[in-house]
Amino acid sequence: MPLDRQELRDLVENVMAALERYSSSFASTPGGAGWLHVQHVPVRRFVAEILRKLLVLSAWEPFAAAPGPVTLAPYEGLVGLRSSSSREYLAYTVTWSGIAYLLGAVAPYNPSRSAQLRNLSRASTANTEPSPLPSRLRERDVVALSWSSRHAATLMPVFVELESAGQTSLMLDLATDPAERCPTPAFTGIDLCTSPSDLFTLSGTAEGLHLPEDRHTVRIKDHAVQLACLLRLLSVLLESIGGCTQPSWRALVQAETWLDGVLAATRPHTVLLSNDTSPLGALAVHTAERHGANTVHVQHGAWTAESVAWPTLHSRDVVVMGERDRPLATAWARHPAAEVHVLGQPRFDVLAGLGREAQRRYLEKLLAPGNRRAPVRIAVWACQPFGPDRLKAQADLLLDGLRAADSD
Repeated sequence: MPLDRQELRDLVENVMAALERYSSSFASTPGGAGWLHVQHVPVRRFVAEILRKLLVLSAWEPFAAAPGPVTLAPYEGLVGLRSSSSREYLAYTVTWSGIAYLLGAVAPYNPSRSAQLRNLSRASTANTEPSPLPSRLRERDVVALSWSSRHAATLMPVFVELESAGQTSLMLDLATDPAERCPTPAFTGIDLCTSPSDLFTLSGTAEGLHLPEDRHTVRIKDHAVQLACLLRLLSVLLESIGGCTQPSWRALVQAETWLDGVLAATRPHTVLLSNDTSPLGALAVHTAERHGANTVHVQHGAWTAESVAWPTLHSRDVVVMGERDRPLATAWARHPAAEVHVLGQPRFDVLAGLGREAQRRYLEKLLAPGNRRAPVRIAVWACQPFGPDRLKAQADLLLDGLRAADSD
């Protein structure tokens, strides 16, 4: 059913603000990072999914005509997974039994997780200490974190520039997907340290987030939802294993201990990131600042105001691709001493070094084999496998630009 996107965004803001007031102090890492601060992105994504279903329910004609209690399906899990084209994120969803529970239905026999989610969460919880640090760690000028091939491709050229200036670097590769691993550096001044294989395998109860029902509620259009009940559903995300992109709460606590050890051994003056908003990025900025290191965020992809779910940057220095990104970065920066620098994008700047003629010859060979006429101009659109609505919005933007371009 069609939804008002602006209404959904406004409701998400209201619910996240209510959660912040109600529960942000309920759990923190040993280093003092609050649970909602570091887990904001996956929590916000799941809150938006819950609100979509509540809005759909309100708009459904039989319910709108006679709103009343919703019946749970016996023994159905309250939180499940939906299909997603993304390799990196688990797409959590609330079941209709979960919606019924939020609206006040008693659920004594409904587990928090669906069977599919329970199967994914069956991992060892015996290890409560991270693996020991590599003995070869030494002092480095700059330490960077990567858990995506996009991060690695953005940050490695920065390391090459630093190496030519006499600065030593260490890349921490925290990827849990083999396809997202960082390649071995080709330069002697750049070290690579891979995180332990068991760093993100912990699941288990998120202490402090299981509360008895109380009188604290948040208004969602026609519905009053108890915040304690909402926290019960959200705790499923924090108790499930989601790899480096959506680590469990226990895994984040373990990652902080491991990162503390790395920074204590390497003593960098700067910690470099290409994502400081998702759980690992927010945790890394918080940890780096406790160690007295400056934090730098390097933009790794195009930004549009509408496509960013939570426009917040935590690092002190924000490096953006071009002047068009400066206003967004300035508006999104949260560090009290934040500065924005327009320095380009290392991952894309490599293309300019290939030479226009070499690029054209390659594309002509690809697009005009045999006797076919080579196109006069070529536009290349490369993107992630987003949903149809976002792809259409991107296509409209690109076609508007092509329509305004000169000649054919």
